[in-house]
Amino acid sequence: MLPASLFAEITTNIAALQLEPNTAAQILAAVFAPLLQSSDPVPEQHASRPGPKPRRGPRQKRKKSGPRVTANGAEPTGAPRRRAIAALQANSDATLTRIAEIADCSHSTAVNARRDLAAEARKEARKPGPKPELTERRRRAQRFLKDALAHGPKQVSEVEDAAERAHIDEHTLGQARADLGVVVSRGNAGGVQAVQWRLPG
Repeated sequence: MLPASLFAEITTNIAALQLEPNTAAQILAAVFAPLLQSSDPVPEQHASRPGPKPRRGPRQKRKKSGPRVTANGAEPTGAPRRRAIAALQANSDATLTRIAEIADCSHSTAVNARRDLAAEARKEARKPGPKPELTERRRRAQRFLKDALAHGPKQVSEVEDAAERAHIDEHTLGQARADLGVVVSRGNAGGVQAVQWRLPG
């Protein structure tokens, strides 16, 4: 409860204002209501200190299920790239635009899929042990790279343009580059830093 002296002081101050009776009653109600609520004793259930929380057992890991389909029926994130990789493996001579059509994906997804395959080929080439038999197309790409880089480093864009004119696709070029251990560096070409390829050694 609030002390009686506080009640007396508040009512005396409001009376000194000489307000209309209705206005004075409204002010008193507005002032006393929060004071009376704040002075209510705390119910026992809130006053008592909560005990310790029961311990939970170890968290169970969720088992990974197959590819998820979102609520709106969309396919999983990696599915278009997997389709593009499969299309590239089955149609290595096809253009990226054609691969995107076959795999029903965007052009950028086809580009990324080709990069993934080239990176995988480089990784395989670095592994020790017997190498898989090279295809004629890959041997031709190796000969092309040796000839193109025989006189020193060249800008990657020049090599890729020449490879395209020689009907060597980028995937095969990437494989040949990994096979030969072509070194990637940066050099100044007319004041611009350009990525270059050179033969090792």
